Amino acid sequence: MSAEVTIIVPVYNIEHYLAETLDSILAQTYTNWVCLLVNDGSTDESQRVIDCYCSQDKRFKGFFKRNERSADLVRKYAIQYVETEWVMPIDGDDVIVPEYIERMVQRQIETGADLVMSRFVGCVNGINGVDYMTPDQFFDMSQVLEGRQVCIDNIGGWTSSLNGALYRKSLTEGVLFGPYMNSDEFSQRLIEYNANKVAFCDVRYLYRSNDGTSTKVSVRMFDRTLVDMQLEQFVCDYFPERDDKVKALAWQRLFNLIYLTADYKIHRNEFTSEEREKALMILRQSYFALNRRVIRTVAPVQTLMLTHSFLLFSLIATAYVRYKRSHGGKYFYR
Repeated sequence: MSAEVTIIVPVYNIEHYLAETLDSILAQTYTNWVCLLVNDGSTDESQRVIDCYCSQDKRFKGFFKRNERSADLVRKYAIQYVETEWVMPIDGDDVIVPEYIERMVQRQIETGADLVMSRFVGCVNGINGVDYMTPDQFFDMSQVLEGRQVCIDNIGGWTSSLNGALYRKSLTEGVLFGPYMNSDEFSQRLIEYNANKVAFCDVRYLYRSNDGTSTKVSVRMFDRTLVDMQLEQFVCDYFPERDDKVKALAWQRLFNLIYLTADYKIHRNEFTSEEREKALMILRQSYFALNRRVIRTVAPVQTLMLTHSFLLFSLIATAYVRYKRSHGGKYFYR
């Protein structure tokens, strides 16, 4: 019998989408799987949906944990209950095509890879229509790479995702799963780094982009700058020879910081006093930790915003962002 796969599904207030996700798992042509549904303290009817599917099919296993506002920590929680060699994380509002797991497992058997990654497709209008795709259509999905190479190529360059990836549970040993909204940006790189061989499978994982699940302005957004700092330190520690990646991350950090600082100024009245204090502390910490020497080489114009005063920087950044947006400029946090 082919290897059993444990699917990990974090669930938080997605009652309207969860059934579609679980139906796509039930529809798989590959049947040797178990699915851990981890309710991360939902306040809607998500638990009712979980209970329904657990009673319908014994391969679904339900868990409940207190909310820590991090899907990364949900995966960390779930790993302790994984009894199989192979793991596949799937978000609770995304969809996989019927042959998805079968093709991913077959690709692993063909290549002997520790990690298999698919096409991550950002959809519009629910799961219809392609907004973007990573890797893109020009990427050679037939190749097999070293995990270390995939890790560094995936920093400050092409961006893939471990959502829907198939990997050995052992790759998570020693990985720091973090408390931030986008901590998976860091933990994913560690899992890639731990893999000896990484293969790719040309099958689509459908990521839902819609108003119901998109990231809204919240104090958690500002944690992104802390993860940016983690990534930059990771590259300095493990890839000191890759000056190009250090520069790419410096550019990423600066632009994320500019737009996050502006969003703080623009939306600050929407936060509680405690949230404002936390956000401001994070932004100031990130600002004064910037590597200005490197930034001058990658963003000489924007470097002019950097002064000895964070207050002055925040005023300039807000004016800059307002101008860009008023002239049709779009920015997506890296």
